[in-house]
Amino acid sequence: MKTKTLAQIDGIIGLITGIILAILPFVIVMIAGISEDEDAAAVIVGMMFIAFALVKIAILILGILTLVYYKDDKRISLAPSILFIVGAVVSLIPFLGWIGGIVIIIGAALYLSSLKQFQIQE
Repeated sequence: MKTKTLAQIDGIIGLITGIILAILPFVIVMIAGISEDEDAAAVIVGMMFIAFALVKIAILILGILTLVYYKDDKRISLAPSILFIVGAVVSLIPFLGWIGGIVIIIGAALYLSSLKQFQIQE
């Protein structure tokens, strides 16, 4: 039961962070465009970059941990964990965060689709 819960958490966290990372550049441009005070916009955007850099590193660590955890489990392939790792690394590259977000969404969808395997075997 513990492995199913971890797969559910990975899927939900991956979907949420992937969607946020995919739309983050548009939000930053919108904040910079509508802001009257340039200093306040710079502080807000800087804080967003720092916060989401930590989120990207957390997704990278989550991908590595689940890769090690599920390496001997036949119910979950290695693809979702590898997609989490690749998506997090790509999103750390400036201006490519939205591509990493899309890759993370695909990995999360694979985690959620693998939940059917747990119900069949348990």
